Amino acid sequence: MITDIALALADIALVLADITPALADITPALTDITPALADITPALVDIAPALVDIAPALVDVAPALTDVAPALVEIVPAPDFFFTVSGKPLS
Repeated sequence: MITDIALALADIALVLADITPALADITPALTDITPALADITPALVDIAPALVDIAPALVDVAPALTDVAPALVEIVPAPDFFFTVSGKPLS
């Protein structure tokens, strides 16, 4: 049992050694976005109940979204499909 725990801890140490350089790379970016996250947090708190309400519907439509994803990839590069709310092209 103790050997199993020691082996598991050794595995965890190896994983941490692998991800530490990546964490060092992203730390400056996280520092840069922290103020923005602080700014949007109140809005996220406000919309959280709505997200909880729509979550079941999102689960229901997920398979359909997977089916249409290839078609969306084909459409997205076409600038004619980018419209504002008013229906006018963004460009």
